[in-house]
Amino acid sequence: MVRQAIRITVERRSTKIIDELNGSPQISQEARQLIDYYESNKTRMNYPQYKKIGAGIIGSGAIESPHRTVVQKRMKQSGQRWSRRGAQNMLNLRVTKKNNRWSKIVELVKEDFFREAA
Repeated sequence: MVRQAIRITVERRSTKIIDELNGSPQISQEARQLIDYYESNKTRMNYPQYKKIGAGIIGSGAIESPHRTVVQKRMKQSGQRWSRRGAQNMLNLRVTKKNNRWSKIVELVKEDFFREAA
């Protein structure tokens, strides 16, 4: 049942799972929670579309560890407070650095500096 539900979900048929669970004579608390989860998140479970655009990994596990090292390690230091804009700017820089694209930032800053100096 679980493997079938996963396959159906990946194939973008979460409505079928919801219908099957709702059609059961007795719905357990866990099944009700699953139905609620699917109903709340089915728009984000468009896995065929993600695959089509080359998104690759499906699931949150692959992002949780990088989130700790890229985001939390920098953003949650003692005494720090961030505006939404400041936090987004800092995260953009962190991601650029972690993706080994820092030289591109340096290039852009130099271009801007020399443009203003001219």
